[in-house]
Amino acid sequence: MSKRLWLVILLCANAAMGATRLEGQTPLPLTGNQTPQRLDLSTHNWPIGSDDELVIEGHNPSARPQTLILRIDDEASVNYRSRVNLERIVAPGPFTQRFALSEWRTSQPRALALDKLTKLYLFMADNAPSMTIHRWYWEPGLTLPAGTIALDLGAAAAPRFTGFEPLSPGDPRLIGHPTAILRPSGDALVRDGLRNLDGVRVEVAKGRYQLTLWLDDPGEWEYLPHPFERSVLVNGEPIWAEQWQPQEWLTQRYLAGQSREALPNPDPWQLFGARQGGPVHVTLNHPGGPLTITLVGHSPDAKYLAGLLLAPYPAPTSKEALPNSGKDHAVLADATAIVLTKQRQLFLEKWTLAPYSPTPAPASQQLSLTPITDAAPTLQIAPLSAADALLQASQPVLAARGSQLLLEFAIHAATDDPAPLLVIQPPEQAGSPLALIPYYGKWHLVRPQASGTLLAPSDQELVEGIAGLTLLAGVPRRLVLQMTVPRDAPAGRYLGNIQLLSQQQLVQLPLTIEVLPLTLPAASKPVGIYVEAPPYLNWLSPNPEVLKEQIATASRCDLERLAKLGISGLSPALPQDEAGMREIMGEAAGLGFVPPLLAYTPLKRWGGDPASQLDQWQARQQGLTASGLPPLAWSLFDEPDLATLPAITSLAREMKRRDPAVLRAGHFNHPGQAGLLAEVEIALINAGFGADKADVARVRQHKVTPWFYNLGTPRAAGFYLWQSGAEGYLQWHGRMPTALPYDPTDGRESDFMLLGPQACEAHRLSHDLLLLQQAIEDLRWLAWLEQEARYQVEAALLLERLRDQLPTRWQVAEQLPSAAWIQWRREIEQLAKGLKTLQTGANSSS
Repeated sequence: MSKRLWLVILLCANAAMGATRLEGQTPLPLTGNQTPQRLDLSTHNWPIGSDDELVIEGHNPSARPQTLILRIDDEASVNYRSRVNLERIVAPGPFTQRFALSEWRTSQPRALALDKLTKLYLFMADNAPSMTIHRWYWEPGLTLPAGTIALDLGAAAAPRFTGFEPLSPGDPRLIGHPTAILRPSGDALVRDGLRNLDGVRVEVAKGRYQLTLWLDDPGEWEYLPHPFERSVLVNGEPIWAEQWQPQEWLTQRYLAGQSREALPNPDPWQLFGARQGGPVHVTLNHPGGPLTITLVGHSPDAKYLAGLLLAPYPAPTSKEALPNSGKDHAVLADATAIVLTKQRQLFLEKWTLAPYSPTPAPASQQLSLTPITDAAPTLQIAPLSAADALLQASQPVLAARGSQLLLEFAIHAATDDPAPLLVIQPPEQAGSPLALIPYYGKWHLVRPQASGTLLAPSDQELVEGIAGLTLLAGVPRRLVLQMTVPRDAPAGRYLGNIQLLSQQQLVQLPLTIEVLPLTLPAASKPVGIYVEAPPYLNWLSPNPEVLKEQIATASRCDLERLAKLGISGLSPALPQDEAGMREIMGEAAGLGFVPPLLAYTPLKRWGGDPASQLDQWQARQQGLTASGLPPLAWSLFDEPDLATLPAITSLAREMKRRDPAVLRAGHFNHPGQAGLLAEVEIALINAGFGADKADVARVRQHKVTPWFYNLGTPRAAGFYLWQSGAEGYLQWHGRMPTALPYDPTDGRESDFMLLGPQACEAHRLSHDLLLLQQAIEDLRWLAWLEQEARYQVEAALLLERLRDQLPTRWQVAEQLPSAAWIQWRREIEQLAKGLKTLQTGANSSS
């Protein structure tokens, strides 16, 4: 039998398997009306195909979002990897969750045999309250109008979008020798495609058509494909072209989400989903016969195609307009509208928008400026009256010499203002002002849980300066003032003010800082973040020497910014060569970072061969030791699978044999990894391993230095770090965009951006980074308190009370409101003010 005939048989079999045989909604039996639901499918024979969907309707009675888990087994399922496990975060209230059967792939990967399904389980995450399930049912997927050609390109085993025919390597309609790409996120149409594809040739009847091509590879982890020049031809005639200059691509494509704000009308589909896959729409008049679509570009990434839809378009029949369409595309063809509507439905039912209540405008419909005293979420800040805001802002904020502090405000506007006037007079005394940097928050949708499906409005991203500040009615704007008190600042009161003019309304508040006549000790424990250089630098710089200098400049900029913020710990963006490492380490030492620095990436970037890793490490270690710089702590593993423990042990022991003075570190997130404590000098532990005070003591029993990493509350890196006895803290991650920054839905996890996606080009950072800074200030105040407790009874009593009050279990600490951490700091500050009065007999404001 010929190869072509086998291919035709295979295509027909795939089409038959994909086509729906359901006549309509087909209900599944329920056992009661709550989770868990367990259904044995071996006794049923529903005529489902991969074009169909499983729909679940119910109600989440909890006041909080909950995780709903769907497990599906077929006859070949024997463990977790051989079945399908899907998690969705469901907001409080009624919900509909839709699962396309064409996407049911195991992690092996393998497509489930839909005619041999055995079990459906619907249940909650551990200890979560039950959900009400009204019904669940099979539902037919897409049926496209006659004459439509719908092709989903990708590997034969890849997910397929409902209603589309698969088009895989080896199909005679493909031109060239493409390779299949499968990404971790996106619907079945956009998450996979063919790369280095020269074109597609199909037979098409005479007529007018709307052609939609999904041309963008969504990328994965920190990588986003970046073709700067590409075009599409139909039967040799150009129909679409795109050309970017690298910097233009950076600002208008990679960083486009910077300018889009989620509030006041958060629409995840318009913000993210509608753009995924880069759909391009054009109108064709075809004379009939072969239709050849040619992809033109200078790189494999420029010749990428995920999906193709050729929709009959005799005349405008739908009133649904194309996004950003020209006059030639005023409306969608019927088939195009059906597909985009299904994409939107699947996207919005997967990506749940967390419920939120916009802060109401002031009752008087007046502009207001409200001090924020406890780092509460901005949407929870109720606007104060002018008199109450003035009273609150008039209370002096206490500060020590050489310290840093934050003053925060919420701006509430009754009407929109694209260009309000904000004037900030830094607090000063006798003509000596305190250094002040203003920031304002930008509203984006983020994933509160890194790998969850819940989206929530957040103004974590702060923009440095006041240029570009806008106000929206009913949407509060966070204003953050970060101040530095010089070590030689005279004691006394420093007075400044804020003035805000918007739509002929003026509000102003005083800024009052009382500098105490004391200087805090420096932070003795490393507290900081993991840092990598912006990934796009590798894409925009074809010259290796230029690239090396750009990365060095970006890393230097990051280190200087962090040092100015008072960040004391670091896992820096280390180059692979010894000279580059020495340069970064020397800069960090000169800027005052507390050693040791954590070398997080080098070992893994020296390849998977242990012998090569060891040789590369040994050469660097010898050179760095000879340089006299503080030693690096080499990260050997990061949350390892238990099966890899023997190999890690072997590597760790060989490093110790080659250099007995080596500092080895590892990341522990599971109690089963405790055996590796014998192989490291520094153990970075998180809540998965155990982050209680008792867990810290357990690590110390192995004569290992305990550090924390990635605990959920930045402020806990101060008081809780002190209470637990851990010796350091690092937070993931300074800069880790998953593919496209500002799209939290396009990767396995959300974007992590404590420093923002850029280095020196645009100063943006996360509010959490400033809270981490304040945690370091908490540590400095605690160190001062411990010094004073040796001589002052009041200090000793407060120190003892804090030891008693502060939680020793992380589960308790992470539930504390931000006001609790702030209140403990204020007690120390008030004591300092009182002790000064006792010691000098002078008024504290003198």
